[in-house]
Amino acid sequence: MDNTRISPLRKHEAKEDAAISSISKEKAQAAKSYIEMKYSRMKKEDLAKRECWEELNQKMAELALSQTEQQMVKHEIFHREAENLRNKRRRITIFDYEPIAIIGRGAFGEVRVVRHKATGEFLAMKKMNKGEMLKKNQINHVRAERNILALAKNDWIIDLKVSFQDEKFLYLVMEYLAGGDLMTMLIKRDILPENEAKFYIAETIIAVESVHKLNYIHRDLKPDNILIDNLGHVKLSDFGLCKQSEINFESPYSNLTRFEEEARYKQLLDKKTEFKRSRKLAYSTVGTPDYIAPEIFARKGYDESVDWWSVGVILFEMVVGYPPFFADDPSITCQKILHWKKTFAIPREANLSREVTDLIRKLVTDASNRLGCKGADEIKRHPFFADVDWENLRKSTPPWVPKLSSEYDTTNFDKFEEIEPFYPQEKPKKRKRKDPNFPAYTFKKEDEPNLCLINAIKELEAIRESAPRNLS
Repeated sequence: MDNTRISPLRKHEAKEDAAISSISKEKAQAAKSYIEMKYSRMKKEDLAKRECWEELNQKMAELALSQTEQQMVKHEIFHREAENLRNKRRRITIFDYEPIAIIGRGAFGEVRVVRHKATGEFLAMKKMNKGEMLKKNQINHVRAERNILALAKNDWIIDLKVSFQDEKFLYLVMEYLAGGDLMTMLIKRDILPENEAKFYIAETIIAVESVHKLNYIHRDLKPDNILIDNLGHVKLSDFGLCKQSEINFESPYSNLTRFEEEARYKQLLDKKTEFKRSRKLAYSTVGTPDYIAPEIFARKGYDESVDWWSVGVILFEMVVGYPPFFADDPSITCQKILHWKKTFAIPREANLSREVTDLIRKLVTDASNRLGCKGADEIKRHPFFADVDWENLRKSTPPWVPKLSSEYDTTNFDKFEEIEPFYPQEKPKKRKRKDPNFPAYTFKKEDEPNLCLINAIKELEAIRESAPRNLS
């Protein structure tokens, strides 16, 4: 008879091994994804480079360049590529930037306006604490945010310039949009006329659609993640900070009767003025759940249609003056969203048009019936947008164009006090071991492949177009 027993210490070690195994598996998966993406990109770049060289040789032949002239063109391209390679290998650090002002602060770090010392360009730098990211299990979120920003190449998503890391922090350096965000606009304006709300929601729909085309779901769409650029148009930011895990789901609210639900809703309407006064506080609450779809809270499967729910909630807030599930306690808001069939109502006193009312109801509804579940075109065809020129929306004049005193104007953002120095107290050592928790985080926009070849082709095209005029 085997009397062998597993000691409590061995049990503890087994649990610890399981936890370590899980972490190792996650890191291995991240490394696998990185290698696959890297070699897939290299294959595409190699093919594109061959095509560029073929096009370049063809254009040089069309211009009847001599062998000597062709060699000079190629030599210039090689020289530019070598210069780009040197820049690519140069290490980016916090000391490349000069701090201007803090314009945002959150659970994991802060956002600053900075000036790039070498170019003089004003940029927005998001600085995130690695320790807090690890503690809150945000590694996948921060990786997703960096990946989508590096992948995106359109006018609707904030432009990532570089990303890098040091011993304590992760950094995303992006274009600076001095127009502020939709949150600030709603704080100042309270309610938007339907025609203005239509413009901002239409641009938000195109922006969200561009995210979905990259096979991503935003999941945390809310007014402070919808930025306004210097010309007054919309751009999306903040990808990957889903905060629903911080909400307490246990609440007696789920047991309320219909009568009690209506009484609470009437009480909420009476608090409309109070919400207006505390709007900024409501937005700044960590884990504010007002805009998150019920499928996410229910911890069931969901798809990109969760973003269309958020669009509906934001539209409601624009034209009514407060979000439909607002409560002082985030857990109550969460329960109201989960039981939206009982709690959701559009107040008559808002005097909304039939079209906007219908659109809101078709967005804030069951996922299976939600407008947009078959694609953004479903929403674009809604009567509320009958007069919207979707193809030329970004070329149109927005309802509000920021009046800026300079490139680094921060009047459309809150002011924040310094908590810790921008620069570390000690300069980092020249070479440090790479952080295994955040592999392949560095990105430089100038890493665009074949840029020298593309520019050379453009230059030759310009020469070819001007040649007949010069000969005549």
